[in-house]
Amino acid sequence: MTLKGLQIQLGYSFKDQNLLELALTHKSYSNSLNNERLEFLGDSILNSIISEYLFSRFTNQKEGLLTRMRAFLVKAETLTIKAEELSLEKIIKLSKGTANLSKDRKNSILEGAFEAVIGAIFLDGGWDASKEITLKAFSKNLEALSEDMSFKDPKTELQELFQSRKIELPKYNLEDLGNSNFSCTVNYKDMIFKSSGTSKRIAQTNVAMQLLAYMNQNND
Repeated sequence: MTLKGLQIQLGYSFKDQNLLELALTHKSYSNSLNNERLEFLGDSILNSIISEYLFSRFTNQKEGLLTRMRAFLVKAETLTIKAEELSLEKIIKLSKGTANLSKDRKNSILEGAFEAVIGAIFLDGGWDASKEITLKAFSKNLEALSEDMSFKDPKTELQELFQSRKIELPKYNLEDLGNSNFSCTVNYKDMIFKSSGTSKRIAQTNVAMQLLAYMNQNND
């Protein structure tokens, strides 16, 4: 993964490449020039974009439900997955010691890097650009969202939905495609739902969101 490759994935080309480089520089790599301030900004921008989306879509819902929806969408685990989908772990600048940490211990670093990238896009291209990229990144999550959810992770949400309808629990069929790519399928009512990701977890989460979206949209 390169900075150019990341911009292709994002669908956004930075006018100021230094902003993107800064967004991908962890404080362990540089104590003076790092992504902490962009992370702070990106967190606020991200929450504002999701808040506006929820406010516009769920016009009859009260603050409490909208707040739970937002917390569900922008929680740490989800942001880590978004960073993994963009392969940020391959290009973020870390100290040697930090780079050798286990994957689980790097989750907060990836979460912060994703927020920093959103902050950098806001500074480089403004509100409309950051909104477009954010909603694109969360498109599967937003499609799977419904008012009657319990707001747990998508696999748990899908499992509980199946249980409530007395349906046999979904079976996730994984295939290793190589080069850190995985495919996952779930069968439902003679249909096959398929998705992929750069880890088993992402592939399973993506296909769960896809099936949730189908069931919500079709009241199935």
